[in-house]
Amino acid sequence: MSKNSSFAVQQAPLGANQQQHKASEPGPPNPDGTSPDLGINMPKNTRYPGICLQLDSREISQEQLAAEVKSIYSGLSMVEAKCIHVDNAQAAAFQSAEKAGALLAEDHWQALIALHRTLLHEHHDFFLASQHPSASQALKRLAAKYSMPARMWKHGIHSFLELLRCRLPSSREYMRTFIYFAYHMMALLFETVPSFEETWIECLGDLGRYRMAIEDDDPRERDIWAGISQYWYRMAADRAPGVGRLYHHLAILARSEPFQQVYYYCRSFTCVQLFPSARESVLAIFEPIFNRPNTSAPVSRIDTIYTKLHGMMFLKRQLEDFGAVMSNFLERLDNHIALSAAKWLEQGAWLAISNIGALFEHGSSNAVLRRLFKESIIHPRRESGTSKSDKIETRSFSSRASPTPSSSTETTMPEPDPFSKLAFNCALDLTVLTLKLVLRRQDDRNVRLHVHILLALLVTLADIHSLNISNQNEYVHAILTCAPWQELCSYTTTLADSEEFGSRFKTTNFLQPEKGDFGPLPDDYLLRGQIWTQTFFPSDWFQDDEIDAEERSIEHASTSRRRAERILSLMYRLASVSNAIRLSSIVLTAGYSTINGFDMTRQQILGLRL
Repeated sequence: MSKNSSFAVQQAPLGANQQQHKASEPGPPNPDGTSPDLGINMPKNTRYPGICLQLDSREISQEQLAAEVKSIYSGLSMVEAKCIHVDNAQAAAFQSAEKAGALLAEDHWQALIALHRTLLHEHHDFFLASQHPSASQALKRLAAKYSMPARMWKHGIHSFLELLRCRLPSSREYMRTFIYFAYHMMALLFETVPSFEETWIECLGDLGRYRMAIEDDDPRERDIWAGISQYWYRMAADRAPGVGRLYHHLAILARSEPFQQVYYYCRSFTCVQLFPSARESVLAIFEPIFNRPNTSAPVSRIDTIYTKLHGMMFLKRQLEDFGAVMSNFLERLDNHIALSAAKWLEQGAWLAISNIGALFEHGSSNAVLRRLFKESIIHPRRESGTSKSDKIETRSFSSRASPTPSSSTETTMPEPDPFSKLAFNCALDLTVLTLKLVLRRQDDRNVRLHVHILLALLVTLADIHSLNISNQNEYVHAILTCAPWQELCSYTTTLADSEEFGSRFKTTNFLQPEKGDFGPLPDDYLLRGQIWTQTFFPSDWFQDDEIDAEERSIEHASTSRRRAERILSLMYRLASVSNAIRLSSIVLTAGYSTINGFDMTRQQILGLRL
């Protein structure tokens, strides 16, 4: 081919089809503003007469919009009914088809996909019309009134995906095709219908998880979709941190990181909105540990040992061996922290929240601490004009009074069974001994996050203990009794000497940031949404938060110092209610003599002997 062949092709004469197409193109507007081909009055452009301006749009009336929504809903209802009928019929026929080994024909699958695609299009049209900028408030409320987002997911996507999943592997390609379409539709709704943004985000995470689950041949593709699903679930959890279901979904996706997986499960157990199904799902990581031929054989990986500890407490199995397994874990922990370096900042937070989840009995319906905290939230204020989130009670929790009911309507808690008490003892041992080991690393900034979370728990427990709201407040008293006060005081004394902090931390109120500092710490986003932190933060602590979720986790130069100030402030607050800690004029020092009020052993408190 010659050097100018491409140019010659470009200069070739127009063919018949091209000439016809060019002749059909509208010419420039006439001088009077009308189009020579369409006969439409076009807006005039005196500066550029050869360019047509955009036509003016006409506003739609409320009557027209209401009629349009009604028409769309009528068609949507018919398609939805057809989808429900077809999905139920296919599910019923699956049993017989499975026994006979029959497979659905390709045209049958294509018809089912087309039917559900039509339903999704109808839903899309309904949302665009009902959420139109000019729609009335009554019209905009229709989508929520008739649960349209939930119906779209249930009948338009989820039921069909489950039908496809049951037909795997023969339905894999059809399932992949439908997931791509549904994902595109949800992403479109996320951009165009922001009033149901939280629903679209979770649906996108669910679709990503379905897509990941069917990818068996390409591990890289599976990891990509796992990351996409995690992205959406984290966004959803950031907007609704108290919903345990979202952390359960994240736990399923965190199979490659045992520490993180246990953390997500335990986080779902301590959320304000408990997700009961998480207790069934977590069996998938706990039961295999006990189904091995020799469960007593030593385990090499520290994260596997930690998972086994939680499995023993959750299943209440082999608790007589818990001490030996825990000793194996603690022997490896110090070296693991040293090798992890900055990575243990995050891992330490995972372990702290996971241990707290164990204290909350892994989401058990009869968990004592969860009920106590729920009671404390509705308990009347003890001091008029004082917010529990800003100031804890000033009387000592070491002088424990007789428990009194919070109100005449208080429900009686069932007495915990001996195995539950034993599991609680194990959880308390794991939490306290882990904290003791961490506190020995006084010069390691990477352990401060772990210490901060446990101190926040102690502050909230001190508040609970001072209320005497239940006859089972001895669980709270047991934790406060076994807290490593001597090590905590030694740690905070060294911390106070490490820098010049001034006297800002000496306040019984929640420590506010200095001028110029951003309010919440990265730690605070890990704590919010849990049942035990509902009165820990000021009510407006997260209201002005506009920083991206990924930016919050960045450790700035000032973050470690602010975390240290928070730790000192929490110790100061605890000192104001406990005789176990004495204050000097500059730093916190420990009273190493007998701790007043904490002379009962945990075995005596819980009526058990380990």
